[in-house]
Amino acid sequence: MRTEALFPLLVLQLLPACGPAPEAKAPPAGGQTFPEAVAMMCDVDRLAGLDAEADPISVGQQRSEWVAQHVSNPDAIELRTLLSVKGAAEQGGMLREEAKEVGLARCALADALERDGTGGLSP
Repeated sequence: MRTEALFPLLVLQLLPACGPAPEAKAPPAGGQTFPEAVAMMCDVDRLAGLDAEADPISVGQQRSEWVAQHVSNPDAIELRTLLSVKGAAEQGGMLREEAKEVGLARCALADALERDGTGGLSP
């Protein structure tokens, strides 16, 4: 077969690759940003009305439930999932790093998790 005869077939196969790239989806209007979600995670005890001192046994479950209900940013949901498979103290360190990266000066949940090593987020 001659190469001139193959050229139209080759062009037809490459045409889909030459089309416009799909547009990136913009976050929904009013959607939760990653920094907002991390701030909520850091401040979960105050926002959820939890007292870790009064109920140290179930505070981790309560924190997890509240975060699952109120944190909707996909990247923050992924972070919560990654945190949930770590021990409480390690969760505190990871959360503190994320808080710093988004510009938060302090993270109360990270402080609590590192301080007493209990009450971590669960899956």
